[in-house]
Amino acid sequence: MQQTACHECGVLVALPDHLSSSQYHCPRCNALLHRRGQPFSRIIVMAVTTLLLFVPLTFLPILSLDVMGMHSSATLFEALWRLVRDGYPAIAMLSILTALVLPVTLMLLLLLILIPLHLGYRPKYVARYYRAYEHAMEWGMVEVYLISIAVAIIKLSDMAALHVGPGLIIFIFFAMTFYITTMWFNPDDIWDRDALCE
Repeated sequence: MQQTACHECGVLVALPDHLSSSQYHCPRCNALLHRRGQPFSRIIVMAVTTLLLFVPLTFLPILSLDVMGMHSSATLFEALWRLVRDGYPAIAMLSILTALVLPVTLMLLLLLILIPLHLGYRPKYVARYYRAYEHAMEWGMVEVYLISIAVAIIKLSDMAALHVGPGLIIFIFFAMTFYITTMWFNPDDIWDRDALCE
């Protein structure tokens, strides 16, 4: 039996060594103590899908704008470059970091952690990569970028004819697969031998 303290009420709870159930709750306050994540193979597939979606996301236009017969469209990086050109380099760098670089970094870290474990190896660097994943997770904000695009669409719709480009559709799928991957991943499964067998 392994013992863990409830993070809500502090009671010491004994959990079985082989966590066969998907969830364990505190007997006193019913707080969630352990949640079994999805099998590593599914998380790996979703992480790879997220990375593959990133490739067309960088090249396809997000929005197209028609104003008085003039047509303009921009990809994600063109929009960020325009922010730099218009005198907002800090905002552009923050947007690139939180909406693009960190999500891709998180997916790469997950793959570096889970692929060896899925293949039956437990390399020494797993703890180091997981700590980096935990710190990076605090800064990944794909949803904020999506909200800002939605606000721009609402604001510009009264001023010009606005067309949603394929880049925005891919960005939505990119955000969805990113969040599904992070929701499916349970860090406790890294140290659980039963999870390694899946």
